[in-house]
Amino acid sequence: MKIGLFTDNVPATVGGGFVLRDDIARAATALAGPHRFEIVVVPPPDEPPPPPPPPPKTGFRRNWDRLLRGPEPAPPPPPPGRSALERFADEVARRQFDLVWYNNFNPLYIGVPYIINIFDLQHRVQPFFPEVSNKGQFEHREESYTHATQRAAMVTVGSEEAKAQVCHFYGVAAENIHVLPFPTPQKAIDIATGRLAVAPTGDVRAKYAIVGDFLFYPAQFWSHKNHVNLLLALKQLHDQGRKLSLVLTGADHGNRSHVEAVAAKLGLSTFVHFCGFVPYEDILGFYRQSRALAYVSFFGPENLPPLEAMALECPLILSDIPGVRTLHGDGPVYVQPDDPASIAQGISFVLDHPEEIARRAKASRDIALANNTQAYLASFQALLDAFERKRRCWP
Repeated sequence: MKIGLFTDNVPATVGGGFVLRDDIARAATALAGPHRFEIVVVPPPDEPPPPPPPPPKTGFRRNWDRLLRGPEPAPPPPPPGRSALERFADEVARRQFDLVWYNNFNPLYIGVPYIINIFDLQHRVQPFFPEVSNKGQFEHREESYTHATQRAAMVTVGSEEAKAQVCHFYGVAAENIHVLPFPTPQKAIDIATGRLAVAPTGDVRAKYAIVGDFLFYPAQFWSHKNHVNLLLALKQLHDQGRKLSLVLTGADHGNRSHVEAVAAKLGLSTFVHFCGFVPYEDILGFYRQSRALAYVSFFGPENLPPLEAMALECPLILSDIPGVRTLHGDGPVYVQPDDPASIAQGISFVLDHPEEIARRAKASRDIALANNTQAYLASFQALLDAFERKRRCWP
């Protein structure tokens, strides 16, 4: 079959969503197999028709007659151009796609079967977080997912928990939902296996004025990322004499000022570094030089930075939320994300048991490297093989 892989302008500041879409698109379009993948976008708006020619110049008599008659009637407006939906439908028909794949994009219904990949349904599971409910977010997601999942040829998700949620919330048949765990970011795999050489970044401590040993948390500033409970855990460690620093990267989506205020109130401002959106070379330096990645998000378990850390053998502290152990194995140190004492204990375990943590990191690396884009696409192509037996029944 010929598959149209839909894409749109997605800024890198969206984080994991950008990485996953980009990795899969690159690998799919380069794939040699029974199914061909091509990028498809909504074509730009139609060119407006040329303006009408100016009236011919005439003699004095005709101009005088026109003046007596009054102004000429306005020309009719140009015919409207095609809508975005019409342009996209025409493009898909022109290129003869059998199926369209929406990787966490809202589908465009054009009479062509489609597959949709759902990242998460946390607006249903934890609707109290403002970023999934305020400013029309809940209503927008509900409207999008209800129709998108129920009309899809197939729905793919990253975990068994997400599959159960799609079944429960939207009434989609279980056999129409397929679990494909999200792959480890390709750049991390390439660096870990030596296929990609990245120039050393030097000491990121010096570059960012980091005091002593540090934890790393790459997460956008949304409330569900749980920066505050991590700060409370850090405060407990400081009170015990363990003066760790914390490096926070990621774009601000409205919650950074609150996190900064909490850090100041706890007396941690000197030890908490808000680095913003930084180049990947520095991200790599943080992974390599930190004591651990502290990924304490309330959302998941299909998060990409833990897989990235595992590939790079960075010790991992991870929220113990449903489904996470199935995807990440026994390597991470699991903590309760809503309990600062649990997070502090997890950090202490990493600091106090370096040999055990190194053993876990090596085992985690094997899991991350096996969970690659090629394996993801092999499973995806098996789904296409099965669907092709139905798709061939109409033109």
